[in-house]
Amino acid sequence: MIEAGYLQEAFSTFTAASKSLEAYYQKLQEEVHYLTAVLEETNHRLSSALNKAEEAKDFLDGILQSLGEAIIVLDRNDQVIMVNRGAEDLLGNSTEQLLGRPLEALDFSIQEEGPDTVLVTRRKKFQVICSRSPILDSEGVVRGYVLLIKDISLIKELEIQRDRNKRLIAMGEMAAKLVHEIRNPLCSIELYASMLAGDLQDTVHSELATGISQGIKSLNHVLTNMHYFAIPQKPSHQWIDFQKIMSELLFMLRPLFEAKRLRLNKNLNGQTRLWGDGELIKQALMNILLNALEVSPEEGAVHLALIKGEDGGMVIEIKDQGPGIPKEYLEKIFDPFFSRKEKGSGLGLSIAANIMQAHGGAIKVKSDVGQGTCFQLRFPLTASPAPRPQKGQMIKNHFMNFPEKGLGNESYSSR
Repeated sequence: MIEAGYLQEAFSTFTAASKSLEAYYQKLQEEVHYLTAVLEETNHRLSSALNKAEEAKDFLDGILQSLGEAIIVLDRNDQVIMVNRGAEDLLGNSTEQLLGRPLEALDFSIQEEGPDTVLVTRRKKFQVICSRSPILDSEGVVRGYVLLIKDISLIKELEIQRDRNKRLIAMGEMAAKLVHEIRNPLCSIELYASMLAGDLQDTVHSELATGISQGIKSLNHVLTNMHYFAIPQKPSHQWIDFQKIMSELLFMLRPLFEAKRLRLNKNLNGQTRLWGDGELIKQALMNILLNALEVSPEEGAVHLALIKGEDGGMVIEIKDQGPGIPKEYLEKIFDPFFSRKEKGSGLGLSIAANIMQAHGGAIKVKSDVGQGTCFQLRFPLTASPAPRPQKGQMIKNHFMNFPEKGLGNESYSSR
C-alpha cells in the first residue's frame, strides 16, 4: 500500500510538472511568435531603409552627374574614387581613365596666371574657379576630399565683351561728332582744291594741287571709316553686280596698284551677282584690299575670288603675299583701334567685321607667318530666290577649282 501511495504521489508530481512545462512551452511559443513578428517588422524597416538609402544614393549621384562643374572625389591618399560627367568633359578623360589614379598623376595642371586661375589640359586652357574641401565623418576625422572646378572662360569672355561694348558705345558717340565737325570744313577744302587744280592745270604747280586732292581723299576715307564705325549699319539688301563693284574699287585703287606694280588676279567662277548692300560690301572690300596692298611686296599679286561656300552661301576670298600675321595677333586684328602699323587707325578690319555681321555673315582669316594671309567674307545662304538664267544661257560654276584650304592659323569674326 505504501508503494502504491508513492507511485500515486510521483504520478501527481509528474502530472503537475507536465502541466507546468506545457504552460511554459505555450508561453515560449507566444514569445517566439512575438519575436518573429518583431524580427519581421525589423527586417521590413531595415529593407525599407536600405531601399531609401539606395534611392538617396542614386538621387545624389544623379545630382552630381547633372552638375556642370567638374567634381572629383579623393580618398585620404589623394586617389580618385569618384568623378562626374563635368570632370570627364573638362579633363577630356573617361571615368575609367580617372578612377584609382593619384591626383598628381592626372593629365592636367592648375596654375596661377596673375589674378586668374588657369586649368591646363592636353586640349586647351580654361579660366577656372577651383576649391578643395575635406570630407569629415561624424567624429570629425578626414575621410577624403572633394575637388570642385568651375570653367568660367565664357563668363570672362562675356565680361570682356561687355566692357568692350561700353567703350565702343562711348567711342562711337565721339566718332560721330568728330565726323560731323570735320566733314563740314573738309567739303570746303575739297571744293577749293578742285578749283585750284583747275587753275593750275598745265603749270609746274599742278602736282601740288593733285597732292592736296589725294590728301583730302585719304582723309575722307578715314572719316568714312569712322562713320561706319560710329553708326550701326542696316544693309539694304538687293541683287548687286559684283563685277561692277570691283570695277569701281579698282578705279579708286589703280594708282596704288600701279605704284607697287602689283597684279590683281580675279576669278569670279561664273558668279556675277551677290545678295547684299553694295555700298557696305564695297567699303568692307576697300578696307581689306588696302591692307593687302600695304603688306604685299612690289611686283607681287593679290588674288580675289567669288566662290560658293559649304553651306551654299557666297564667299569673297582675298589672298595676299605679305608676311602673314603672327598667331598672337590673330584674335586682336578685328578689335577697334588695334593696329600693327605706325599710322594705322585700327578701324578697317573692325568695320569690315561689323558690316559682315550686319549681313548675317562673318569674316574668316587664315594666316601663317611668311606665307601670306587669306580673308574670307562669308555671306549666308539667302532665302530670296536666286536669279534664273535666261533661256538657253549656260552658267558654269567651277567651285571645285577653289577648295577652301586652310593656310594654318585661323581666326573668325562675326561681331
